Amino acid sequence: MLRLIGLAAILVASPVALNAQATGNDALLLQCRALEKKSQRLECFDNAMDTIFGVDEVAEAEREQLRRDNFGNLAAEEQDTADAYSGTITHVDFNQTYRILRLQLDNGSIWEAKTSGSLNLGFLQPGEQVTIEKGALGTFKLSVAGKKGWRGVKRID
Repeated sequence: MLRLIGLAAILVASPVALNAQATGNDALLLQCRALEKKSQRLECFDNAMDTIFGVDEVAEAEREQLRRDNFGNLAAEEQDTADAYSGTITHVDFNQTYRILRLQLDNGSIWEAKTSGSLNLGFLQPGEQVTIEKGALGTFKLSVAGKKGWRGVKRID
């Protein structure tokens, strides 16, 4: 009999506790709704949902993949891009006439080598591991695993 009374007390108290919690959550969501910039509002909603329900590992992995894919894309918003990209060259194209070297990476991005830097690009081939980092004033620097120096690059697609 006491167990039934205890169970009834828990069932009656639970909606009250949930309602009190929802009030705090409502405040988080209302703060997000008040933001004008879409990207900031979305990030706020994502953070609020993580606070309320816990981190969604699948969604976080998808966000990280988006940041990697957007790296070097000047049209993408800053919070949607990674700080650096490490990957593999999948295709190398050198135009003899115009002396233009283009690299395709494993995320599908295409980069064009610039004249800045000291890295010799003559040895680059598919399968090479590269890292591209942000440089000064919106530039990007490519380095190759096991090689000295860097070369300026620009994302073209």
